[in-house]
Amino acid sequence: MKALTKDSRNEINMPLVGFGTYQLSTKEAETSVTEALKAGYRHIDSAEGYQNEEGTGRALKASGLSRDDFFITTKLFPGNKQWDAPEKTYEQTVETLKKQLADLQLDHVDLYLIHAPLAELRLEQWKALVELKKLGLTKHIGVSNYDETRIHELLSAGLPKPEANQIEFHPINTQPGLSKFMSEHSMAPIAYSSLAPLANWRMAEGQGGEVLAEKKQEAQGVITEVAHELNVTEAKLLLRWGLQHGYAILTRSTKPERIQENIDLFDFEIPQSHMDRLDQLNQDQPFAWAAHGLNPMEAAPAL
Repeated sequence: MKALTKDSRNEINMPLVGFGTYQLSTKEAETSVTEALKAGYRHIDSAEGYQNEEGTGRALKASGLSRDDFFITTKLFPGNKQWDAPEKTYEQTVETLKKQLADLQLDHVDLYLIHAPLAELRLEQWKALVELKKLGLTKHIGVSNYDETRIHELLSAGLPKPEANQIEFHPINTQPGLSKFMSEHSMAPIAYSSLAPLANWRMAEGQGGEVLAEKKQEAQGVITEVAHELNVTEAKLLLRWGLQHGYAILTRSTKPERIQENIDLFDFEIPQSHMDRLDQLNQDQPFAWAAHGLNPMEAAPAL
């Protein structure tokens, strides 16, 4: 494994440790992104669906950093008929990123993703992302929550392949087949919900962390034991595990001390024997969307 450092980046020049803004209010996004930038994060992950990009934009503007100093990912909410959310057309997809750029106070993002394959218009939306890259409004384009079947749809249509895929990835949901597929197709893997195995993950009221909690119990004992043996927190163990699997990872917190702790992942290494032990916890069980009653990789409507 190539040595990992705080300056390590993947094939699309993305810093490997990012700061996510899911479930933050606009004000929390502003204050937390401000703290993250102070702590040394240079990769910020956002989305139209988070409804807080104005706060992120204010933090970026006030940081004093030059545009080349940070990497910004954001995502298109594609729409979904089952949720009575209108699906975005080609033109609406283009206009959506333009509005997001205005909220973020940027002239381009570094990576633009389709948040999930929830729309029948997903080929049309992907064509729009290809055009957005040509227009210089995003440097790279990719998808999120796409499995091999949905990626093959794009390739079979003769369209450019996604440069990245952001998926739920942690020891209980390793998705080995998809991980291998992305590696074979040179797609940058990005992990979200790395801390889903923890007992305190998303346990604030309304965050949905209690759903499927019983499926984590056996894994939690192993994670606690391994973290103790390595003298690190369980959160740092899980984040480092993702990095050692070649993934960029996303962290999230509103607490300055936790924000700092979550980026300090380069002063230890998980031995292979412990990596193997954590890998054996896999159930291919996702948790992040469970509160909505779905697995986004299985919810894609037919074209």
